[in-house]
Amino acid sequence: MDIGIKYCGGCNPKYDRKKFVHRLEKNSNFNFEIADFNKVYDVVIVLCGCNSACVNHKELKFKLEKILVRSQKDYYEVKQILDKYSCI
Repeated sequence: MDIGIKYCGGCNPKYDRKKFVHRLEKNSNFNFEIADFNKVYDVVIVLCGCNSACVNHKELKFKLEKILVRSQKDYYEVKQILDKYSCI
């Protein structure tokens, strides 16, 4: 499964977004890559550094789901979502 990762600009990050993704990668068999607006992903994860979630992500294409992450606390929710697709 292909997972597109879109990072915000990082003007006010409240957590380590790269560490968040590394932890997801370590605990799954999915292919994670920086999101390209010209590619369709199975799932897109938008890593917002804070609650304002001002990153441009509307034009990212996905087949199953787009997940908006606003804090480190969202990790387990994201992990659960990805786990439900692990058998696809």
